[in-house]
Amino acid sequence: MRLLPPTAPDESAATLRPTRAALARIAAVLRSGVAVGVGIAAVVGAVPPVSWAWLGPALVLLFAWTPVYATVAWTRGLRPWLIGTDLCVAAALCLSIGHLVPPAGLAGTESWVAVIGSMTVVCAQLSGVPVVSVPAGLLVVASLVAGQRLAHSTDGGTTALGVQTVQVLVAAAVTAAATRIERTAVGAFERLQEARASAALDLARREDERAQSRLVHNGPLTTLTMALHSGEETPSATLRQRAAAALEALSRLAAAEDTAAALDADVRLDERLSQVVVWYEPPLRIAVGLQPCSVPAAVADAFAGAVSEALENVVRYAGADRAAVTLTEEHGAVRAGVTDVGRGFDLAGQSGYGFGLREDLVGRMAAVRGTAVVRSSPGAGTAVDLEWRRG
Repeated sequence: MRLLPPTAPDESAATLRPTRAALARIAAVLRSGVAVGVGIAAVVGAVPPVSWAWLGPALVLLFAWTPVYATVAWTRGLRPWLIGTDLCVAAALCLSIGHLVPPAGLAGTESWVAVIGSMTVVCAQLSGVPVVSVPAGLLVVASLVAGQRLAHSTDGGTTALGVQTVQVLVAAAVTAAATRIERTAVGAFERLQEARASAALDLARREDERAQSRLVHNGPLTTLTMALHSGEETPSATLRQRAAAALEALSRLAAAEDTAAALDADVRLDERLSQVVVWYEPPLRIAVGLQPCSVPAAVADAFAGAVSEALENVVRYAGADRAAVTLTEEHGAVRAGVTDVGRGFDLAGQSGYGFGLREDLVGRMAAVRGTAVVRSSPGAGTAVDLEWRRG
């Protein structure tokens, strides 16, 4: 059995996980902008008793580390080691705040060191791992409070403790909400993809079943009907050829030899239709006009099967011993036709096509993106028009 593979969408679940990447890039931009701002503030506010022996190395550390942080966060995301290192740098600056900020600027959260601490703990929460980032962020807050107390800040670090703790918790909550929404969206997308894959597989199975039904109907069953109506004790050469072709088709089906490459290879459609015509001469006398034409093997199979079904219907139902088979190609449109001048039938009065018309004609051509049109009326014969367009 040959099944069509489920369609693989261009999208994947990974492409629907932009939140963490976006948050990491936001952190990179914020961290870089704040570093430039606080660096300027640190230089401008460097008045005694602030010592450049402390401030110089602190600024070198800050400006050496910030490009590394921004580059990694932008290109690879907020890696655990990146967040850990950033928190250590911030904690070291916070513990040294008494040597880096004038006494008048120690209290509260307005000093450049406190701003770096705030930005660091907020960016850490954007990693989306609160079980690690929240405790680590609170350690930075504790370092700032400890540094302010060691420097004898007027508020004893209480303001920084309250403000930055709230910052840690709010940033963690917002990030958790964003990542939860993302997980919900990704879960919905994955379920949709599973449903689409299942539907595609079901469709492929149904099409495969229909293809097998067409093969059996137009092969062994038709050959058996010809044998029963031949009235000959010994099968004719044509009947033996028809039986051999049906057996070969069934063998390919059983062995699943109809590979994609084989079905895409070009074959001579006019030669295929010539062979079909031979199968029906006699009992029919068939006028043939076949323009040389090459098409993919799958398309040739569809045309040959449809023409065979049309001629079989002439033999069984038309009450005529003559038919015509034509094949032309013009502007990329390959057209085949089967006509007879038999009794015809009333298409408008049909409640629905029989299996032969529905599957061996319409269904077979539709399977290769072609069309089949049947035109008939009582006493005026029947015409079957088949068409397939390249591209």
